[in-house]
Amino acid sequence: MIETVLGPIEAGSWGPTSMHDHLASDSSALRREGVEPAPIGLSVDPEHYGYLRWNMLALADNLRMDTPDLIADELMAAVAAGQHAMVESTSWGLGPSHSVLPDIARRSGMSVVCSYGAYIPRTLPAWVAAMGEHELERHLEAALTVRVPDTDYRAGILGIMGTTAELPEGEIRMLRAAARAAVSTGAAVTVRLEPGQPRGIEVLRIMAAEGLPADRVVFTNADEFMGRAVWSDLSAAGAVLEMSFGTEAIHAGRVDNPSDRERLAFLAPFATEHPEARIVLGQSTWTKTQLRRHGGYGYGHLLGRIVPELARRGISRARLKTMLVDEPVRLLDRPSPRQAIGDEGGARTAARKGRT
Repeated sequence: MIETVLGPIEAGSWGPTSMHDHLASDSSALRREGVEPAPIGLSVDPEHYGYLRWNMLALADNLRMDTPDLIADELMAAVAAGQHAMVESTSWGLGPSHSVLPDIARRSGMSVVCSYGAYIPRTLPAWVAAMGEHELERHLEAALTVRVPDTDYRAGILGIMGTTAELPEGEIRMLRAAARAAVSTGAAVTVRLEPGQPRGIEVLRIMAAEGLPADRVVFTNADEFMGRAVWSDLSAAGAVLEMSFGTEAIHAGRVDNPSDRERLAFLAPFATEHPEARIVLGQSTWTKTQLRRHGGYGYGHLLGRIVPELARRGISRARLKTMLVDEPVRLLDRPSPRQAIGDEGGARTAARKGRT
């Protein structure tokens, strides 16, 4: 079964999926001054679009996805393009609003899977930051098996777990907690790496030490470290690589996103040359200026433009189905909470007997 915000769905009925998007979030903790003076006014308006393409982090309102009615309407374009589902990837630190997701899913017709996790420590609310490793493990496990706090649904995957170039002990503790919670429930975990210094192999080692295999780890926003060497190494290790399309704005001097043309030019030949690579697709629509209402591509961009272009560039229909359906199902489908906990309990008992 695959857990959605409207309840579990049989995996056999699953369809094309964006493995990374945002519907209700407040990422204003990431706000930074731009290289130009900020415009007059606090809201995203048409006269600000050019400024925000160059200074995407400078206006807090641009970093808030806080209009659920608009989001539900915009999602309909993705449904019309043939998209069945999406993973809502807003973790603690990026201001999730879990309670509004069922209504957005119901109104739009999109199957929404809630991802649940903790971003980099400096962004976390105090109550999450105060958790010890084992407390966080229990909290994550409860979101997968009981319910996401303040909702009536369960999470379907863990993440996004954030990491930085330094990979300090606090981040390592969070990775260990997420790995153990994933093992005990049969879930997968999404992890974001530092673009300039992606320490993915170390992350895989940390999580493997807790029992989580590499093929249950998804490296999100892998377009931020496009390079044949790093992609080949992570793929050969067994990890899943998520290529996110649609974010082309930059924050001069701090964030330099690739264009979709660059992403396509990299992904098509890489996928062809690495037929066994585990690859999924997403959009990471996390700013207002990515919405159609504000001049962006909108949620329909992935199925409406990117997938046809990948096909035009030689990616087979079968491979696209693997990226959009088969691999997401493998990552999201898991035993019922009762069965997962029971199986893990048996494994722990056997392990204890083996040590005595």
